[in-house]
Amino acid sequence: MPTEEKLPPGLRREFVKALFGYYRSASRPTLRQIAELMRQKSPDVAGSPETVRRTLLGLSVPTSWSTVDSILVVLCDLAHIDPDAAPVDDDLWIRSGRTRAEIKALWNAVLDGADEGGLWGREGTQTYPEPPEYSDEPPF
Repeated sequence: MPTEEKLPPGLRREFVKALFGYYRSASRPTLRQIAELMRQKSPDVAGSPETVRRTLLGLSVPTSWSTVDSILVVLCDLAHIDPDAAPVDDDLWIRSGRTRAEIKALWNAVLDGADEGGLWGREGTQTYPEPPEYSDEPPF
């Protein structure tokens, strides 16, 4: 999960935090694995490891719900979680995540809140500048 310095508090951070929770629950699969499973489960969705990376870091927000939903479904499948049911922390029996509907509401809010400084990229995604300390080292 990006630090608050790299991804300040706001709608975009809440959206990323919700997806990142599923990423952790799925035992942090590789970006390539997520993209490959996206292609298998949703052949009509264009998802690449770079799309997944930028989404999980909050550097871009896909403008197509089907892309976000495909990422979510893959992560939920890997974690054996129902995306329509709020995840519960097994140790504490408390709600520990957001449902698909809540993530979609956050996604809509991020796209509607263009005042956060985003720029529209050529692929139709809302993009944000790369942090200067960008690295190709794992996990991203």
